[in-house]
Amino acid sequence: MPPLNPLPPKGRLLRTIRTVAWGLLGVRGHKLHEQDAPSLSPLQILITALVFMLVFVLTLVTVAINISK
Repeated sequence: MPPLNPLPPKGRLLRTIRTVAWGLLGVRGHKLHEQDAPSLSPLQILITALVFMLVFVLTLVTVAINISK
């Protein structure tokens, strides 16, 4: 029988988003990392980080276009 997963998929997604957001800001604490690291997959983190960076770049481009008009 497979082990029970204490976190539902939605909880894992929110935890991944929170982990990536704090990581991009550079203020992630070591204790939180120790708690979250076992439940996160590298693929989830990579995809979430790429989405964050895409949104960031698109926001910068949009602001630059609107300022230059």
